[in-house]
Amino acid sequence: SWVGMGGRMMGAAYALAHKEGHNRSLYKKWIRNTVGNIFENVLGPIYGNVPWNFTTSHVFIHHRLDGGAGDTFYLWDLDRTSITHFMLYIYRIAHHMLGFSSLKFFKGHGHQSKHDLLEKGMYAYWSIALVFVAITRSFSFVFWIYLQPFICMTYFLALLNIGFHGFIEIDSNGNNIRCVNSTCIINGDDDYYGEDDHMAHHYNINVYYRDLPALQASKVEEFKKHHASVFQHLSILELSIFILFGLWDKLADHYVDYTEKMTREEIIKMLQVRAVRVETSYEKYENYLANPTP
Repeated sequence: SWVGMGGRMMGAAYALAHKEGHNRSLYKKWIRNTVGNIFENVLGPIYGNVPWNFTTSHVFIHHRLDGGAGDTFYLWDLDRTSITHFMLYIYRIAHHMLGFSSLKFFKGHGHQSKHDLLEKGMYAYWSIALVFVAITRSFSFVFWIYLQPFICMTYFLALLNIGFHGFIEIDSNGNNIRCVNSTCIINGDDDYYGEDDHMAHHYNINVYYRDLPALQASKVEEFKKHHASVFQHLSILELSIFILFGLWDKLADHYVDYTEKMTREEIIKMLQVRAVRVETSYEKYENYLANPTP
């Protein structure tokens, strides 16, 4: 709750909209067919979420690609420890939040039904803004009550994704190592439905969140082998801030070294290298986003 009441409510709205986007069986059928996803589509717009964004963009782009090349949330062309690069990432996430980059992706990959559903949500989002203007006759009201939360949610999701996918390690075959490129927080301070274990959230998505401790115990040897991105006793927001501002001493305090052989200096060096490593250039990736194809 150190982020304040507004941040708390925004975090809760995000977590519940995210859950709705993933889980169609969350509501009884008659609720799904009438009201729909309450936090994603009904309350979501006043927290900066374009309706159907999680159901379409998040599930069918981010999770299909696991943060990799093609993702509208991609960040491995940027230095995750740089404030100036973070502002470039804000620009990218704003395009994702507005739906523009996702529409291009769906059109380029032939997913017309997803394209049309998200486009409907985009029209709904801006139609609500016009209704507010007509009712209140105050652009100031519409900005601070309706559009400003969109700006906050854009920064919020950009920051969170640095924590969730801030590190990258590539094996001898040129492949991303999964237990490095998605982080896991155990005994965290602020977990929703097990999303703190973001490795499992991407690569073992069918594991129920209450069963995650058993899954983590089964992966100890893999974590040892690759020096996995596992941390403990902090929140995802803190993890993101530590990376962005290069607070490696603080982050090292929370790193879980399953080998029990690494020195503190080795841990700090490893985290630094993984947080600045890139797969491609920003310019090349932006050119791809302008016309995404398979």
